[in-house]
Amino acid sequence: MAEHPRRSQCRSSVLALLILAVAVSTADAREGSRFRPAVTGNLGVVATESPAAARVGRRVLERGGNAVDAAVSTAFAIGVARPQSCGIGGGGFMVYRSARGRTAALDFRETAPAAFQPDTLQGPGLHQTFTGHLAVGVPGTVAGLRAALRRYGTTSLAAAVRPATRLASDGFRVPPSLSEAMAANAARLKLYPAAASQYLVGGQTPYPAGSVLRQPDMARSLDAIGRHGPDAFYRGRIARLIAGEMRRNQANPGAGDGAVMTARDLGRYHAKWRRPLRGSFRGHGLVAMPPPTSGGIAVIEMLNLLEGFDLRGTGQSSADALHLIAESQKIAWADRAEYVADPDFVLVPTAALTGKGYAARRRAEIDRSRAAGSYPPGFGPYPGIQRSPTASGAESGTTTHLSVIDRRGNSVALTCTIEQEFGSAVVAPGTGFLLNNELTDFGRPGTANQAQGGKRPRSSMSPTIATAAGRPVLVTGGAGGSRIIMGTLLTTLNRLEFGLDIAHAVDAERIDAQVSPALIEDARIDLAVIDELERRGHTFRPEGEYGIRPRIQAAGARLRGRAKDAVSDPRAEPGSRAERRR
Repeated sequence: MAEHPRRSQCRSSVLALLILAVAVSTADAREGSRFRPAVTGNLGVVATESPAAARVGRRVLERGGNAVDAAVSTAFAIGVARPQSCGIGGGGFMVYRSARGRTAALDFRETAPAAFQPDTLQGPGLHQTFTGHLAVGVPGTVAGLRAALRRYGTTSLAAAVRPATRLASDGFRVPPSLSEAMAANAARLKLYPAAASQYLVGGQTPYPAGSVLRQPDMARSLDAIGRHGPDAFYRGRIARLIAGEMRRNQANPGAGDGAVMTARDLGRYHAKWRRPLRGSFRGHGLVAMPPPTSGGIAVIEMLNLLEGFDLRGTGQSSADALHLIAESQKIAWADRAEYVADPDFVLVPTAALTGKGYAARRRAEIDRSRAAGSYPPGFGPYPGIQRSPTASGAESGTTTHLSVIDRRGNSVALTCTIEQEFGSAVVAPGTGFLLNNELTDFGRPGTANQAQGGKRPRSSMSPTIATAAGRPVLVTGGAGGSRIIMGTLLTTLNRLEFGLDIAHAVDAERIDAQVSPALIEDARIDLAVIDELERRGHTFRPEGEYGIRPRIQAAGARLRGRAKDAVSDPRAEPGSRAERRR
């Protein structure tokens, strides 16, 4: 469990905030049975799903490192301790805000190999089960974390990698989530001897929870990265091992498991600094990630739509609030599916989609008394895009997120992934890490998100920072494929609109209307509210008190004093972690 400050003080502050919320709301979220209070610290906090990785980040803060130092070290450690979700064989996005208000967005998303074509994944093969070499994008994590350190860090790459190297070499106790993931993916892992030998005991059975997992090959790869930098990964021994594994499958694809990635693809990769999205909601500033992820656009678009309604007056868990949230999501999803893709290949109307004027126009389409089945995208055919009702990709990954605030108020929201649980299930022999299956996030040929060599597939990762009075009052993001967006949106609404502390903002029930019937955590919502929503035309697939995703990690600085809070989603396993610098 998280290391908490004195529990009575934490409870008192939580109750004070809840009393304020009750005074302005007619229906409020009910605290769940798995609710966990936030961890509070004056000198910095880290929120992550991995206990082992959270301890790494906390130690960096304790030794005087800044938010980027802690985020990079934590991300490398997560790749060791939560290998089913993240690692150096994948990629991700980072949003940064300095204590003085400087912002940046780093794209280290995986790219398609040069030989990749729009129809490469359209035929039969293991890629249809999110498995195998053909689904592997050129990894971006090593390049991205190095880029973050070089621009905003205070430590060396060698120092940042060292804790993860020790963790891989010495081992760690397998948490229940990893053991369960090993069991669920055992058949996929057994297709590849290097993966089976690393993640299954004797190559056959999952490691039991509580047993020790050591990963010597991964330790050697991390050590090489620490000593020689990104070149060790993209041009050195690790690149040769990955390219060799790909060549073997090009020559002998078998069972539909081909490969197109080459050493040249690896050598050409680079992370990209992009201009962050800026928005506002009820006077709060917003900093979010631009394309190729759709998360930032969708979150800001939905907040703009909802800003025109008095959600607080209707009540947080009221039928009116949930109805308006669901309808706003349907509008944003139509735009997301139609227009959002890699901006280096497609002209994305980002400024329009995140504009207040556009939201005002689209808001008028919402019937407050009736649910729409769907909404059209907001523009006609956009230049360079062939319109299609099948514009969304398969995206259904697990991913993981970390949020950090240091003692000065610098903040980082970083989401990393290998896409599906255990990625492609491929481990190139001798490397010790899983390769992603990120190319399954591309859409069908003829859509904005169609595959193309060198292109980055659309994502739903949503690292977001919200500010008030110059402070990062919410640093958040999550895991769970396309469901990340609503987890991020609802946490942001709960914090900024309904005035909840971050622990209750993360804990509160969720709704996701990207599919029909909509997903809803119904156990804490009044039956009369559900009945009214159904009367308006909504249909639901109940998820009980808590769904299994999205899993949100959040941190926030208080407006008075130096205190900072962090919390890990109760939808994650009990060991997921928020840490404070003591």
